[in-house]
Amino acid sequence: MYDISAELQIFYDTHVRLGTDLRKQLAEYRELNITRLKNGLDDLAAETDRPHPYPYDCKNQGGYAMHTLNQDPNGGNDYDIDIALIFKKDDIPEDPLQARQRVRDALCKRCTNFTKEPEARTNAVTIWYAEGYHIDFAIYRTYTDNFGIKHIEHASTEWKPRDPMEINNWFSERVSTLSPKAKQIFPDPQVADGQMRRIVRYLKYFCRSRTSWSLPGGMVMSALVAESEIYKANSDRDDLALYDTMVALRNRLKGSCKVYNPVDNSQELTGKTEVFNQVTRLRDRLDTAISKLSVLFDESKCTREKARFALDWIFNHEFLAKKESTKATIRADLSVVRKYSVTVRCDLAKRENGPTYKHYSSGTSVLPKGIALKFSVISTDVPPPYSVRWIVHNKGDEADEANQLDWESSDSGAIKWTSTAFKGNHQMICRIEKNGLVMAEAVHIVKINASGHSRTLGGSNSGFG
Repeated sequence: MYDISAELQIFYDTHVRLGTDLRKQLAEYRELNITRLKNGLDDLAAETDRPHPYPYDCKNQGGYAMHTLNQDPNGGNDYDIDIALIFKKDDIPEDPLQARQRVRDALCKRCTNFTKEPEARTNAVTIWYAEGYHIDFAIYRTYTDNFGIKHIEHASTEWKPRDPMEINNWFSERVSTLSPKAKQIFPDPQVADGQMRRIVRYLKYFCRSRTSWSLPGGMVMSALVAESEIYKANSDRDDLALYDTMVALRNRLKGSCKVYNPVDNSQELTGKTEVFNQVTRLRDRLDTAISKLSVLFDESKCTREKARFALDWIFNHEFLAKKESTKATIRADLSVVRKYSVTVRCDLAKRENGPTYKHYSSGTSVLPKGIALKFSVISTDVPPPYSVRWIVHNKGDEADEANQLDWESSDSGAIKWTSTAFKGNHQMICRIEKNGLVMAEAVHIVKINASGHSRTLGGSNSGFG
């Protein structure tokens, strides 16, 4: 295989790896929101005249703790920070839902710059910030039973035994055990320590390299790569380890797309249809990616330029070679009369026809799923009478599978409600029409990530992006 390991390493250092400054910034967000939580608990205590104790410990979880959190491939701030809040049993409500709701209520007291109100979800309390990042607070409780045995439980649908550090410790052990290490093989490896972690990060970057793709998140990817015979260590080159792992992973998924929690095999990570579909798509995307890399094995024809271009396709990045344009364009309507204009506003709401709480400027940040969107014509200089046509251009795997890539409604008035339902970057187009001609047009970009609840509001043509 053509050796492109040096270029791959440079790409990793400059575009994949989170880096000290960004990691420090996310750590500051973590501390800021823990402080907000504590201040919010104080506010609740003052309101109710009852104690609302703080968590006695906080632990990092997820990609941040496992050091597999990458830069955002799409140049935004779509980062998630997972934090375990550990309370003493007597300091948190006995009912796990009420425990999550207490944390939610405390955060609501102090979190003001959100795109969606803090939500007590099944396994965590989540806040989404306008800057793009979101934070998941998982709630735990500890106690010692009558036999002196210490217990730690997670507030899910019920209190479930779970150690917040178990996944972190498992992953660290797998990286240490499986990655090539000096003094364990001869000759000493040419690659840096922790190769398996880098392979996970490359594959996570691949999964997020296109905004239109809806592929598995970090936990599922880490569990898959760490499975027996999937990660293919190579003591000489990371590019070979990455390619061989991609092939092994694709072959594994051709047999089954089910993935289980590595520290609790009774828990299927792909139990939800949405996650299972993400893994199925990963299998198919890997098939395409592996075929793109086949040029690396053509010794007579492969050049450095071709190898670099193939790598660029995998990561959808023009770091190594000029990439093909992937930006879709909307054909201009020949009937548009350009002398008139229209201005459209988008506001966020908890539910359709409900009160709005925040203005969303076109393409300014990434929204979670499950937010109602109110589009309004706020001004136009087209002389009445006229009609308003709303047109949606959705992009991505989820919209395609739901058969909602494009839809439109005419004569629907100056206000159009819809919701965030599909991952990707999408367009709402407003056209002012008169006598069969388009007199003015405005385009509003909506960016949606895979977090939140996937749902549509108010009928088959209401699911946006």
